[in-house]
Amino acid sequence: MKISNASKEVLADFAIGGDGNLWKSRSGSQLVKLFQNLGFRDDKYDSGNGGLPKLGNSKLNTSKSNYVKDRICNITDANLRKLVEQLIAESSDKQEAIELLNGVLAMDNIQLTYNDGIISWVGVKINPKIENEVAFKENEGKVIDAINKAKVSILVAMAWFTNEKIKDALNKKRLEGLRIEIVIFKDGVNRVHGVDLSEFDHIETRGTRGGIMHNKFCVIDNQKVLTGSYNWTTNAEYKNDENVFITIDNDTATKYLSRFFSNSNKSFFQIAIKVFFSNSKI
Repeated sequence: MKISNASKEVLADFAIGGDGNLWKSRSGSQLVKLFQNLGFRDDKYDSGNGGLPKLGNSKLNTSKSNYVKDRICNITDANLRKLVEQLIAESSDKQEAIELLNGVLAMDNIQLTYNDGIISWVGVKINPKIENEVAFKENEGKVIDAINKAKVSILVAMAWFTNEKIKDALNKKRLEGLRIEIVIFKDGVNRVHGVDLSEFDHIETRGTRGGIMHNKFCVIDNQKVLTGSYNWTTNAEYKNDENVFITIDNDTATKYLSRFFSNSNKSFFQIAIKVFFSNSKI
């Protein structure tokens, strides 16, 4: 399970700390000590000569941010795992720390679990084969089947969402511990007839260009995309002519994930936004 450089840059902020009370705040000398224990034995904090070690051939003083990003981007995989686990161990709220880290690592098809003091790394096997399926009827069953097979995360951008059966399938996965985030259009239809999303991480939003949020797609495990004309509504299932296109394609899923985050503006999306734009098996 490889962690991308984009994710490592976000982890650097967590290692430095100082953002609220969640992460341990570290001074320059403490950061050097941290990375000495993670393989960078020759690093030295020199308070009389700029403090942090110089990077490369630079004669300029090194900032905390640049130092930590450089070390994390050059750390071994084993020591990077040790660092992540140390960040969790030293956080003030381990469950919240896990959730934030999972928001970052989801883009690398990695998730963490924390049970009885034990941290487990869970990888999602990426299917290199592109698989496509199209449905023009009984779309509700196709959607629910895809949700039932989810293992890590379900991200939904749906203009209108009134279908209780699909909501119940999502709720079952929420109770299993999957990461589920939902964006819906902010209008009277969802307000009056929409399903109750109060137990989910969700937002209601307008369109980003002044119109409506008219997207209809779902990204599952960062690999599978469901899209098409089909809103998750009872009318779409029982009255309208609709279609659902299902594709298993990691590159396509990444593009839809990027669009998903551009439709959202709530705090629990901010880590993932930063990952996108700063740059195994279950």
